[in-house]
Amino acid sequence: MRGTSSRTPGLVILLLACLLACGCIQAPGPRDAGTPVHPASAPPIVGSWLSLPLEPGGIQDLYLFKDSGRCDATVVSLSPGTTLPYEVHLQGRWEETPKNRYLLVGEEITHHFVNDTHSTATVRDVLVYDPGSDRLIRDSDPAHPLERISSEATIPPGMNVSIPWD
Repeated sequence: MRGTSSRTPGLVILLLACLLACGCIQAPGPRDAGTPVHPASAPPIVGSWLSLPLEPGGIQDLYLFKDSGRCDATVVSLSPGTTLPYEVHLQGRWEETPKNRYLLVGEEITHHFVNDTHSTATVRDVLVYDPGSDRLIRDSDPAHPLERISSEATIPPGMNVSIPWD
């Protein structure tokens, strides 16, 4: 036993040096404010996005942009326990165009619960990606940009939302 205790500090130091060299115990550095949070291999639009609220307790738009070019969206209430008298679902496709712009084309279906009616509208919108703020600005609603909530196109945990075609 005597011989092993004298080697232990040297082995520990050697092990720590190996771990540091391979990056296994390095802490991540601070995120540069201008660095996008999406994976480098995916277009910056891919992920889950929420619109800035119009008013406290109002509604927000939730968009899911998938790397396949598919887009699903819906409207969510910001007031816990509040049920909207309607639901809105958008299903569409997005494609990249020059200069951080994306064309979104699809169909929006609104179901009104009060009289159980449906309405549809064609959606054609241009979204501009701002890499500095990591936001999408919609030509149709520039006052309420979309903020990234995830680099994965999934409904956030705890959000009581379903998307019928997802």
